[in-house]
Amino acid sequence: MTDALPFPRDAAVLAHLRGYPDDQRRFANLVKQTHPRGTSAVEFLLKRPPSGEFIEALARAVQDGVEIVTAVEAAALAELPPREFLQDVAARPDFPRPLYRRDHRAIWRRAEVLAYLDALHDA
Repeated sequence: MTDALPFPRDAAVLAHLRGYPDDQRRFANLVKQTHPRGTSAVEFLLKRPPSGEFIEALARAVQDGVEIVTAVEAAALAELPPREFLQDVAARPDFPRPLYRRDHRAIWRRAEVLAYLDALHDA
């Protein structure tokens, strides 16, 4: 689906932002500003000095080709509400280390989360 768009990385970041309405709105506004100029919002964002923000971490992972899940996406995989997932699953000491974590915003490698959840279900 995203390959048909002129800036597939921007579409991928927007997809990962589902469940984060404020961040999604901010990134969508950046897309609206950059696309008419023929520029990717991901590329524009990553050319700026690092900020340590969630959107930047998502953009970096997407740019680097890392298959990721956000806390909202991981919670959906675990069939739990995001808050419960973060408190009861992601807080466990044996849960994979996030690539990024600040408050309720987190990013993990997709394969690591899937392997952990599969092991939980097999136990």
